[in-house]
Parts: sequence; C-alpha cells; structure tokens
Amino acid sequence: MRKDIWFLIVNPTSGSFSGKRKWRKIATEFEAQELLFDFEFTTKPQHEYELVIEALEKGYRKFVSVGGDGTLHHIVNGLMEQKLVPQQELKVAVIPLGTGNDWVKTYKIPKNIKKAVAIIKAEYSVLQDIGHISLLNSEKKVFFNNVAGLGFDGYVVKRNERLKFLGAVSFLVSTVLSLASYKSTEFSIKAIEKQFTTKSLLTIVGVCQFSGGGMQLTKDVHPADGLFDVSVAKHFTLWKLLVNVVRLFNGSITNHPLVETFKTNEVTIETSAPNVFIQADGELIGTGGFTANILPKALVFVVLK
Repeated sequence: MRKDIWFLIVNPTSGSFSGKRKWRKIATEFEAQELLFDFEFTTKPQHEYELVIEALEKGYRKFVSVGGDGTLHHIVNGLMEQKLVPQQELKVAVIPLGTGNDWVKTYKIPKNIKKAVAIIKAEYSVLQDIGHISLLNSEKKVFFNNVAGLGFDGYVVKRNERLKFLGAVSFLVSTVLSLASYKSTEFSIKAIEKQFTTKSLLTIVGVCQFSGGGMQLTKDVHPADGLFDVSVAKHFTLWKLLVNVVRLFNGSITNHPLVETFKTNEVTIETSAPNVFIQADGELIGTGGFTANILPKALVFVVLK
C-alpha cells in the first residue's frame, strides 16, 4: 500500500541550489534506515500543489518536504486545499535545506540529514494548528503553518528575494539593509480581545516561534493551543531599531514597551498605505491587509520527540 510509503517532494533549488547537491545523500540515508520512499523534483514555481494532488490520487498519505520554508508552505497549502482525503489521515515531515529553515526551529529538527531522517523513521507525530488568511483587496486565500505578517518582515522577505544566493546569512543582510529604508505604517488591528490603530513597524500573526531567518517576534507560542500569538511593534525609529536588532533574534523584543502582544483565534489587520507587503511562511502573498483565522490541530507533523 502506498499509504505506508513516504513521498518526498524535493526542491532542487532550495538553499542556494543545495537541494540538488544533497539529494543523493538523502536518498542513501533513507535506504540505510530502511524507509520506503518515492520522490519527485519540483520543476517550476508552486509545482508542489500539482505533486501533492498526483501523489494523493496514487494513494500516498505520508509526505516529506525536502527544501525550505517555501517548499513546506506550498505542500501544506496543497494538502489543506485538496478535498480527496481528510487532513487527519495525512502526515508531513521535513528535511530542511532552505535559506531560513524557520518552521523546523520551533521543533528543533536538525539540518543534519542523518538525524532528520531518523526523526522521520521514529515518526513521532503532533497535531498542529494551521492559519488561514483572506486578503482584503483580493479573493486570494492562503494557509500558513508558521508565521504571517505585514510591514517590516514582509519588506525583508521582498528584499531577500534578490539575496538568497548568500545562503543562510541572507536574511540577516536583508534585515540590516531594510532597517535603513523601511518606514512605519499605520495599521488598524481588530480582534475580539483588542481593537486599536497605531503606526507600526510590523504586525506578526504566529502559529510558531521563528521567522525571517531566525527572528523571534512572537511570545508564549504554543503551536496547538488554537490561538495565534499576535505581536505589534509600534513607533520604532531607525535608531531604536538599530539598538534593538539583536532583540529581534533572541526573542526579547516582545518584552519591549513599544511591542504589544496578545492571543486570539481571529484578527483583521487593515492599512491604507500602498505596497505594504504580506508574507506567510516567508513567501510573499500580496499587499494590503488581511483577515486571519486559526484552524485548531488541523494537520499532523512528524517532529523530534
């Protein structure tokens, strides 16, 4: 039965094209650990959607994302959008090869291929919440498994598109370059728990903990509590940003007096400013504002026990 065989979706361009170089080692490790698997390489943008549907139709139920956060994002969206199989019957694992590898940091999944495959073999699984975004200026809807937001972090993702060739350091370089040019934008945040309008550097809606190549912008994260962790960074000047850049990465930024945090299962963020970039799992998905609601324990992931 193919439902017992892992189906690997491999992005050969992940991590400055390291996916293609590392593929033979990954396949060899699956064989060495006696894991049954089939695979396909992505050959075009968002090819993951097609590969997911084709694999489900053939009977596969266990998937491995071999790539970065974008590869996982597209696989998750394919699995959440499809109507062929109940999501609870599916499993998703990850071998991280990308630039940021942010989702795996929450679960401490290592970049070491042998150890990552061992986690898949152990098959310890958790049900995780999934976020669902509806853009306000279009009919586009997107699922996300990690962190979404708009403002500075979207700007960083946009700038990083041209710097991915630098590898893992690209997000840090993009962050530093963006500090000098990004200006705070007025956002209106509406949730049952909070409603306010403020000039903001960024507003983050998190299921998990890390984004932007390791930035920790969410507080008290629990990926299966049925609640987003929302962080709103207000009124940051360039000087305040430079002084606090380390705190973006060590998580203490959420304790800064200019950062407001709260939990909710649905939030709408509006802005009248043009070209405010929205990112979900490190992928640019549009501009403007959005409504996000959470789908509790919607998908099964294989993680480190």
